[in-house]
Amino acid sequence: MYLTRLPVFLVSVSLALTSALQPAIAGEAFFSKDGKTVTMGLNNALTGLVQVDIATGKITKAPLPTDLKDEGIDSVARGGEGEALFLAKDAVWVWTPKVVKRIYPTSPVMGATDLFVATQPGTPLTDCLFVSGNETADANSMGSFYGRKPGSKSKAFVSVFCRRVSDATGGVFSDDGRLFFISSGDLWEGGIQVDDVPGMERLGTLVGARIAPLAISNTDEANGGGLWVNHIAPAGNWIYVQLRGRHMATLLRTPMPAKPLYAPGEGDFPTVKNQLDAMTHSLTKTQIIADDLGDVFGFCATEVAGKPRVFYCTRTEAEGKGPAMLLWEGAGQARIIGYLPTE
Repeated sequence: MYLTRLPVFLVSVSLALTSALQPAIAGEAFFSKDGKTVTMGLNNALTGLVQVDIATGKITKAPLPTDLKDEGIDSVARGGEGEALFLAKDAVWVWTPKVVKRIYPTSPVMGATDLFVATQPGTPLTDCLFVSGNETADANSMGSFYGRKPGSKSKAFVSVFCRRVSDATGGVFSDDGRLFFISSGDLWEGGIQVDDVPGMERLGTLVGARIAPLAISNTDEANGGGLWVNHIAPAGNWIYVQLRGRHMATLLRTPMPAKPLYAPGEGDFPTVKNQLDAMTHSLTKTQIIADDLGDVFGFCATEVAGKPRVFYCTRTEAEGKGPAMLLWEGAGQARIIGYLPTE
């Protein structure tokens, strides 16, 4: 595992495969605010919700109720008070130190994914819950965002209007309230302009622009090499990214722009040159953390006292042990801090 510069021309590739075949799911895991623990949802062969102590590798399982015993959990988010929020069985649930309980249904969203929360105090979006999805089973896109304001009289999630892109998924807010998300397999930044018009049946409008064309797209007989942005995690001055392809993964980081390229309330649209300059800068400064990985899950990142921490798991198992949990701390190779249980 290594750290190198990603050349600008690397994304000049042949025919682009559709990223709709590579669904993006945000928030498989998250660090606690102090960076001492990771909370992670498990799915596929392993199920449940666990918390990992970074210093010792000790694993604590959430006391899930019986109806969630064998439920896969692939989207979790840290709430404003540090609680773990997660999606399961068409609802948002919360795990506090002593209890797990169901708090809101995700209706009318079908198959909701990508749970994320606005935690910055004092904004119109503070403590809003967001998911990605569609309201119809036969929708031909990966979906857009739906949100629910705290204290809302309606129990339903309401749509966030999105123009000109067929998918907006993988949303995540930075600690200072900047919104990053995934569209067409690449990294975008923007925001949600809240609607204050009485009777408007939507939460607001998504405003944003692509800031880094990170997808690696190609075509050949073996269908090898294609990678799309799958998870994002803003931390410090960087946006950490997991790229995913078929049985492949790469971890990298790209610099966080000094200010949003395009955000709610701004009167000027970014020009073509503005966008090209922003994307050129991001690609020139992008660094590869780990390449040639197999299936990776549980990816998340944070920064503690100016030092990055990137956590992830691999499906590679040591003899008699489950998937490895790894931690990268800004230089050199990631180290194994423990193994997930096989049951």
